Amino acid sequence: MGFRQIPSQPLLCSEDCNRTVTAAEEHGLEDALLSAHEREDKAEVAELYRKAGKLSEDAGRTEEAFFRYTQAYVYALESGSEALAHELKEKLKAKGREE
Repeated sequence: MGFRQIPSQPLLCSEDCNRTVTAAEEHGLEDALLSAHEREDKAEVAELYRKAGKLSEDAGRTEEAFFRYTQAYVYALESGSEALAHELKEKLKAKGREE
């Protein structure tokens, strides 16, 4: 299994924390996602995809962000994480990506 190229420039932090998120941190998030998938922990997968979506959105990678938010939404629904599913549905609706 191959991994996609991780951007070399730092990403903006998802909170206003006056620091950047490094490519290594994003790679760590991907490793955590793979681990959660392997354990079939759908609630954790949903939360990790949400975090990954926020990182992508903050970095201006809109299509990637909303792919990740959509994945988070699906896994939130499958895991019964109602609050997260609601939050993500509203985010997707606000951007015209969900009805």
